[in-house]
Amino acid sequence: MIMIDPDNLFLILPLAFLVGLCFGSFVTMASYRLPLGNEIVFKPSYCPKCNHILGFFDLFPLFSWLVQRGKCSHCKNPVSFRYPLTEILVGLAFAGVVYIEGLQVETLFLLILVTLLAIMIVTDFEHYIIPDSIQVGILLLGIAYRIYLGSEAMEMIYPIVTGLIIGLCLHFGYLYLRKIDALGLGDVKFLAAGGAWITVATFIPFLFLAGIIGIVTGLCWRMLGRGAIFPFGPALAISLFINIVFPDILGLLQEWMQRIAV
Repeated sequence: MIMIDPDNLFLILPLAFLVGLCFGSFVTMASYRLPLGNEIVFKPSYCPKCNHILGFFDLFPLFSWLVQRGKCSHCKNPVSFRYPLTEILVGLAFAGVVYIEGLQVETLFLLILVTLLAIMIVTDFEHYIIPDSIQVGILLLGIAYRIYLGSEAMEMIYPIVTGLIIGLCLHFGYLYLRKIDALGLGDVKFLAAGGAWITVATFIPFLFLAGIIGIVTGLCWRMLGRGAIFPFGPALAISLFINIVFPDILGLLQEWMQRIAV
C-alpha cells in the first residue's frame, strides 16, 4: 500500500473529492434511469422535466447546479437538491476511502463499490427497489476483490450462501409469523451479494449494525411523515461499507455482543 504523504493530503484528497463528484453525477443519473428501465451508458443526459439534451456546461457536477441556481438552463424548472447532495456525499466517501486506504489496487475496488452502493441507496429510498444489475455488479466485484486478496474458493462461497440462507429465513420466517413482508427479496439478494465482501464470522455483527441503522432510518422516516414502511437496503449498504472500510468497529461490536451473551 502506498500511504499518502501528509504534505500531499491537500492535493490528493481534493482530487479524490472531485473524482467522487463525477461518479456522484453518474449515481444521480443511474438511480433515476434504472427504475424506469432506461439505458444508462449511451443515452445522453437530459432534463427530466423538458427532455432537453444537456450541454457541456450543464454537466459539471455540483458547479453547474450552483451556477444555474438549481434550475434547468433550458426550461428553468427547479432541479432537485438530490442531485448536488448525492454528488457531495459520494465525493466525501471517495475522499474518505482514499484517506483511510491509501493509494492501492484495493482502493479502486472500494471506490467502485461506493458507487454501486450509492446507486442502491438512492433507488431504494426513492422507489423501494434495488436493481438486479446493481446486485450482480456488487456480487461480481466482491468475488473479484476476494480473488485479488488471495481468498480460497470456499472462503468466498460460504458467506454468499450464508447471506442467502439468512435472508430467505428472515423473509419467509417473518412473513409466516407476522404476515408482513418485512424484508424484501431485494434485501435477500443483497445479503447474498454482500456476502462476497465479508466473512461468515462477521455476518452477525454486520446484521446487528444494519439493524441499528435501520431503526434510526425508520424513526427518521416516520418523523418525515413517510409512513411506517421504510427501505432497509440503505441500512444494509451502509453497514457493509462500514464493515469493509472500518473493520475494527465491527470487531469491537462483536466483542461487545460476546460479552452480553456471556
